[in-house]
Amino acid sequence: MKWYQIYFFFLKTIVLIQLGLVFLNVDFAHNPIFLLADTLFKVSLGLFMGIYFWLFTPKGLDWEDGFIISIGGFLILAEIKFGPIVAMYEKKDEMVKQAQVWLGLR
Repeated sequence: MKWYQIYFFFLKTIVLIQLGLVFLNVDFAHNPIFLLADTLFKVSLGLFMGIYFWLFTPKGLDWEDGFIISIGGFLILAEIKFGPIVAMYEKKDEMVKQAQVWLGLR
């Protein structure tokens, strides 16, 4: 597989996870899976837009337009809320034990 195929497979997987959570009526404000999927989606899309359009402006697109699109990608990165992710990381041991209980591993 080429690198961009792996990237798009990764994005499709994240979107499918988010759609599954929507159909299951999951509370998004406190769900760590949605928080992680949303953050990974924003990081991958922001980096792609920011770096690709900054370095490789497509033909037929002025360099100013590519620069503005790349700024938009970096703004997506700036929009990520890292506070809940840090709090989730601090509670990781508790969450692993809870997941093991749910899965019947303990």
